[in-house]
Amino acid sequence: MKGSVFEVDNLNGKVAVVTGAASGIGRAMASVFGAAGMRVVLSDIAKDAVEAAAAELRADGVDCIAQVTDVADFDAVDALAQKSFETYGGVNVLCSNAGVSSIGKQWEISTDDWTWVMGADLWGPINGVRAFLPRMLDSNEPGHIVNTASLGGLMGSPFVGPYSVAKHGVVGLSRGLRLELGNTNINVSVLCPGQIATGIVPKMRERIADTNTDLSDDLNGVLDYLDTSLANSMDPLAVGEMVKAAILNNTFYILPNSAEIIEVIKADFEELIASVPAL
Repeated sequence: MKGSVFEVDNLNGKVAVVTGAASGIGRAMASVFGAAGMRVVLSDIAKDAVEAAAAELRADGVDCIAQVTDVADFDAVDALAQKSFETYGGVNVLCSNAGVSSIGKQWEISTDDWTWVMGADLWGPINGVRAFLPRMLDSNEPGHIVNTASLGGLMGSPFVGPYSVAKHGVVGLSRGLRLELGNTNINVSVLCPGQIATGIVPKMRERIADTNTDLSDDLNGVLDYLDTSLANSMDPLAVGEMVKAAILNNTFYILPNSAEIIEVIKADFEELIASVPAL
């Protein structure tokens, strides 16, 4: 999928905004960008954690600020954009990365949990586009938007319905956005990680405790399995490096550890193709 001819070819001195930057992939992207000489705006809903992450980067010599943001709230994301442009005079890279997940059968997951997941995982990137993109286009500076989806946005996944729905939406958002931007100054990538060593499962457990949700033994077993497998999976810093390379090379799909499930993706597309009526 062809993107803009105006590419970010040098990150040194440029400005990156990363949501979900207090931990996991977001924290790793902020670190990689800072090491490349970028000025970084770290955004997260967790105030203490994002301020601590920014302090760590400043200790390493990175020019950065922290901003508490609920990405499900457009006004908060618009305030983040305003703060970023006021502080650094522009934004070259936006990484809409904040994400959460619930667990359960789709018809049993509460409306509140559906709203919570869709708010962060889908409305976060939508709000990022709406708040940042007009400003980035007006700047006429080469820029790049990276939306974090998931391998779960390219295939079916049981027991994480809201997450899967949101991540499929992020893939669709990003594909359409790249086509709409055409030969403008902004390019687009979609990040579709699989199993990465992040804290998403502990956050799922926190949500379960906060909402007093009773899980079946089977679903508790799924969480235990995810806890173990994620702890031994890809380092988020490796993902951050892949994101940096995709920005510099103008690559649309960023697919860490996709080799692990390539046969599943192939089977899905083969089923799709086989379902097309013969002419």
